[in-house]
Amino acid sequence: MIALADEFATEDFAAQVATSMRPGDWIALDGELGAGKTSFVRGLARGLGIDPRIVASPTFITMQTYGGGRMPLVHIDVWRLKDLDELESIGWNDLIKSKDRVIVVEWARRIAEQLPAKRLSIQLEFVAPMGDSARTTRNATILDQRDLLA
Repeated sequence: MIALADEFATEDFAAQVATSMRPGDWIALDGELGAGKTSFVRGLARGLGIDPRIVASPTFITMQTYGGGRMPLVHIDVWRLKDLDELESIGWNDLIKSKDRVIVVEWARRIAEQLPAKRLSIQLEFVAPMGDSARTTRNATILDQRDLLA
């Protein structure tokens, strides 16, 4: 578990994570509204050499692809999916086979059974320091399953 003081710390953490990303890697990203999922993706983009200013929440368009770095970054937000059949409309089967980009999925738990087993799972959550309910920080919990034997 990693403590993240604010949005900037979340972005810096993600930029560090980007150094370990390889083409074909998946990140399953979860956390409540406002926990920093899109900030994480912004930092990930920066760490991959992609201009972080172009990263926005893809909530209303489901998927965005960012280029210009050491490899493309695909940013998917499944919050508004009505059912799993909608994944095919974004070319899900092709994405699963893709080995030339990093793919990050916000609200990944909603489609956990559709994600590759080999992935990096990151949970962002709010925490309030003892005795200070007005100030919150974030924690990131990481589970790296990219090198599973299978």
